[in-house]
Amino acid sequence: MKRISSIISILSILLSQHPGDDIVRKGVNAFYNYDFEKSIHILGQARKDYFENPVVHVTWAAARWRRNEAHLPLNQIYVSLDVDLDEIEAGYVGLLEKYPDHPEYLLYMGTARGLKARILLGQKKWIPTLITAYQGFRVIQQALEKDPELMDAYLPLGIVEYYAGLSNILVKAGAELFGLEASREAGIRKIEIAATQSPWAWTEAMSILSFIYLFADIDDQRGLEVSRTIAEKYPNNYDYQIHYVESLLRVGEMKMAKKVLNKLNALMLELTAMQQRWFTSYLNYVWGHYYFLLGEDKKALGFLDHCIQLYNAELDAILANAYLLKGQIHDRQQQRMEAVIAYKKCIERDNYTYAITLAKQYLDEPFQG
Repeated sequence: MKRISSIISILSILLSQHPGDDIVRKGVNAFYNYDFEKSIHILGQARKDYFENPVVHVTWAAARWRRNEAHLPLNQIYVSLDVDLDEIEAGYVGLLEKYPDHPEYLLYMGTARGLKARILLGQKKWIPTLITAYQGFRVIQQALEKDPELMDAYLPLGIVEYYAGLSNILVKAGAELFGLEASREAGIRKIEIAATQSPWAWTEAMSILSFIYLFADIDDQRGLEVSRTIAEKYPNNYDYQIHYVESLLRVGEMKMAKKVLNKLNALMLELTAMQQRWFTSYLNYVWGHYYFLLGEDKKALGFLDHCIQLYNAELDAILANAYLLKGQIHDRQQQRMEAVIAYKKCIERDNYTYAITLAKQYLDEPFQG
């Protein structure tokens, strides 16, 4: 019976594959490793050759989104992404007309709709974000109901649940009206399922978990595990390397952190001008954190001030952490007024990161480290 079960499992995996999967995976690996033009070329051709492949269209849109982030200003990125999502959603609608209730087409059509919420999230439009995410969420729920083994579905479901649990009272109330569980814990559990069991969504799931464990629901050891996995898989992905070195710093692996920091200095020269504007502030932050942990406050403040002055990224979790570290350094130097100013700047970010919780704590009780 065990042998028969094993054979059935293997057949199930083989039958779940689609023509063009190997080519699509090459395109996906290319864009995660910052080889965007190669990725778009591979995926664009794959859309023509394997139009019925469920994942090819949404990965093509994701590759173009990441490529545009490397070259275009934010408003143009949003406009281009919106056009691409409309195009691929229409494609999935057509495929569902041909194959009604196909779970994978439902999943990726719902994902396309959910990605529109990403535009609104970057603009901190909390209620519109929830409404748009919910539209995709319902379609993805239908996909999972039709195929409970569709592990890729757990990522978008987990993101919506986590976001609803993280957000303000209005968003939570809206989530409850839609019948959602506004639970960060439930969201993390689903994202972990995608990270460890899904064939396509695992990389993105690990990336999201890396962010969550570093900046929101802190788990230093698990954050290091997931950030190391994707950093080693995609060595040219600057964002993944930033998360990895921050994770190393959180657990005190200073020697390895210094090695990765030096690598980041070299990789910076290979980025586009737009990417450099995004990531220079990140690089200054992790160097500032490194010197903070070494107790070299003057060097740390120099890097943190550069991070704050140059900050040009869409999301501001690292900016909040830079203000927090700056406040801690001033407290350590008995400069209470400067520390209070930095903590208040951190709190003004209003981005639900743990740094804000700590900043509020240090407003009442000075940092003693």
